[in-house]
Amino acid sequence: MTERYNSQRSRPDLGATGPLEYDSGMLTWAFVEQRMRTAVNYWIGSAGGDGRPHAVPVWGSWLDDAFIFVGSGRKIRNLRANPQAVVHLESGDEVVIVEGRFEEISLPSPEFLQRVDEEFVRKYGTYRPSEHLNGRSTSSFAPEGLFAVHPQVVIAWSGMASDATRWRIESG
Repeated sequence: MTERYNSQRSRPDLGATGPLEYDSGMLTWAFVEQRMRTAVNYWIGSAGGDGRPHAVPVWGSWLDDAFIFVGSGRKIRNLRANPQAVVHLESGDEVVIVEGRFEEISLPSPEFLQRVDEEFVRKYGTYRPSEHLNGRSTSSFAPEGLFAVHPQVVIAWSGMASDATRWRIESG
């Protein structure tokens, strides 16, 4: 996947008032993967059918070039009404912004769910999404399901946007 994505790189228009001076080369897809895999907190933005924006921090994992998370409430209602989402990391210095298409993962395979559990345990200790999805948890958090955001556009940079890079990803 990495080589395919590296061939889809370009410079983003970051809305600067004049020509943005790039003094570094473009990033590779490996930067995106590393930042998305190691991040602990992610922000997900959505807008419901009425257009009102909503942003909330969530836990998640980066698997198979998609952002995977469990959730409930307004963000899920919004994403069901309007399946376009944005996911970004907390840092303003090492930035990854993923714009993409929301998907409900209705019947995850046991193998996929095990991989999700392993990633969550690696990051968050004992939290296993499968326990919450199967009703085996005594936690007060009851997610509505397992979800993904599949990237369509990714923008990233590492330090003042001098190496800002955009990927446009065709859906498979």
